[in-house]
Amino acid sequence: MSRSQLPDALPELVREGLISAEQAERIRARYPVEPKEQSSRMLLVFAILGSLLVGLGIILIIAHNWDDLPRAARVALAFVPILLGQVLVFVAIRRQAGNAAWREGSALILACGLCACIALISQIYHISGSLEGYLLMCSFLILPLLYIPGSITVALGYLAMVSWYGWAVRFEHFGNTDRPWMLLLLLAAAVPFYFLEARRNGTGTGFWWLSLFMALTVGCCGMYFYTDWGRYHVLGITGLAAAFTLVPWTHRGLELRTWPWALIGGSTMLGVFAVYSFRPMWEDQFFRNDQQHQDWPAVMFLLSIGIAAYVLSLRVRKPLERWPYPEGLWLFLACFAVGSVSPTSAAIVVNLTLLLMGVVTVRRGIEADSLKRLNLGLTIIGITVLMRFFDADLSFVMRGLVFIALGCAFLFMNMRMLRQRNKDVP
Repeated sequence: MSRSQLPDALPELVREGLISAEQAERIRARYPVEPKEQSSRMLLVFAILGSLLVGLGIILIIAHNWDDLPRAARVALAFVPILLGQVLVFVAIRRQAGNAAWREGSALILACGLCACIALISQIYHISGSLEGYLLMCSFLILPLLYIPGSITVALGYLAMVSWYGWAVRFEHFGNTDRPWMLLLLLAAAVPFYFLEARRNGTGTGFWWLSLFMALTVGCCGMYFYTDWGRYHVLGITGLAAAFTLVPWTHRGLELRTWPWALIGGSTMLGVFAVYSFRPMWEDQFFRNDQQHQDWPAVMFLLSIGIAAYVLSLRVRKPLERWPYPEGLWLFLACFAVGSVSPTSAAIVVNLTLLLMGVVTVRRGIEADSLKRLNLGLTIIGITVLMRFFDADLSFVMRGLVFIALGCAFLFMNMRMLRQRNKDVP
């Protein structure tokens, strides 16, 4: 039960005789519901959707009669959404400072108006340009809205636009080797807003989504600085993934919803191990560009981030505590060293590492009485076993027996934990 549901649930519990009136009052005092939590989240959702629908409706009406309007009228109409958005933002700051719906809705209208105005002016005066140039200009224009009035919705769109800009610079043109250096400035400009939001509403749903988009943006942007792909490039991926899994430990003792960092990092780490569990991934002929070493600085920088994050985390975290994914960095480095000598041995070590991660995750799930962590560990073990079907020539009977064994393991471990929970309930 969430904290916002307590006021409605307590009177019913008192009527049923489960708790006394005095106990209900003590519970209300122990878990006070803030006015922000009492306000309906649906109001914020509908404010955002309404702002989008209003903006789209205005665009459709104008687009229907666009060709019949003189140039001066089209230029004036192009600035109407910006003026409307500025008025709404001003009202949100002066009159509705504590209203999240006003803040998010007005900022979203102004951000959409800015992006639409740039496109319309370019179309009216036939100004040529590139996709990356348009995304860069829009990013700079909507950046102030992250701080004034401080919109999470605009921040999510900004991070998505920044990632799109990096992709356009790197991959829009075939054979392009340019690197999106401006991306670093754009991403750094959003970091203060992330920390401000963590201090202001670090336990809210909006901050969870902000952490998710920030993790995805940082992860994608780290890969945009590779000019080519070879075997050693995966070291940068594992280094950054290990650092992501350690983010929740940077604020130990302070409750913040930064789990998306660990989610992205752990998923990436498991994905790398799953891909490199196949022997062909370690064979020299699979990588034709290993002789090109111009990306070594970027790879070593990302790898250094993971190593530094792990070393610093030892002050507040024991090895293999909660999850084994940060240790996956060292295990993969060992596999990488073995792979330079024997691809078959490297594949074997990777498979053993995956099984070890699954076993440790199952153990941590049992210790923490967590069904999610238990099933995650069983899933890792099951996928590792199932992936070997592509390497081994097993009969359908043997494969069927393996499926039955995995299914029985899932059922047995879940039933055992549920039975243990029922025993612990007085």
